[in-house]
Amino acid sequence: MYEDKLLKEILVYIDTHLQEELSLGKISDAICYSEEYTSRFFKKMTGINLFDYIRKKRLVLAAADLQKNNNNILELALNYGFNSHEGFTRAFTSHFGLSPKEFRKVKPGKALFMPLVKKLGAIKEFTMKSIVVFTQVIERPKRKFIYLKGKKATHYFEYCEEVGCDIWERLLKIKPALYEPVGAWLPENLRPADCSEYVQGIEVAMDFPGVPDKDLSEMVLEPAKYLVFQSSPYECDEDDKTMMEVISKIQDDIKNYNPELYGFVWAKDAGPRFQLAPLAERGYIEGLPVRMKN
Repeated sequence: MYEDKLLKEILVYIDTHLQEELSLGKISDAICYSEEYTSRFFKKMTGINLFDYIRKKRLVLAAADLQKNNNNILELALNYGFNSHEGFTRAFTSHFGLSPKEFRKVKPGKALFMPLVKKLGAIKEFTMKSIVVFTQVIERPKRKFIYLKGKKATHYFEYCEEVGCDIWERLLKIKPALYEPVGAWLPENLRPADCSEYVQGIEVAMDFPGVPDKDLSEMVLEPAKYLVFQSSPYECDEDDKTMMEVISKIQDDIKNYNPELYGFVWAKDAGPRFQLAPLAERGYIEGLPVRMKN
């Protein structure tokens, strides 16, 4: 209870000083704790670095201002603590997948781009077991997807029962790869008739010489945009209960998410939905294909 109150004090202070110069010293003085304690406390309670949170929140509010008015982008950048037009544009594009100029044209909203502080299992504003959910749009080039077919699997546990759980180690040995291995849900238009919906695989460049093992398959994936959901880090436990709660929470958020508010629509046929290996230190990550709304 006390820790929840202290976290709220920090967040309220940040909210009321976002357009001013914020330092760890000012924040820690406001709550009457040392800088070291304040930094460690915020990371423990939210799973993210204090100034990562401040930067992301400033970007969200700057995005809202882009919708409301025609202010000069440099002026907007300076108002939210960025030292240059270029630095602001890089940070904005990395977070939203669109430049400020593009964002202003499509008029997306701001709802879930704001970090959400949630209790695992039940929504609450501030808790010891809160997670923060961030979204961003990324782009994937044309590439090959090397994967092992399942039979009827629709999720990870069914897939492991059908093909075993050692495929991940085999995928890690495929070099060079564009990204790390993924669990993927193949849409009907990309799924062979003899293949399960859920598979595990890895993406490689178009000039990759071919599948390294006879039991593996490959397909070509066209360029696509992905809306990626990522939780903040979480604590491990022996029976993986927390991990499963985090995954469930992310997938619930996905069901309730409306990409049209941001100028996108779901594009299930454009590529596989994917999940990365859930690692406590980075959180759970899942991505779904989207395309620009007409």
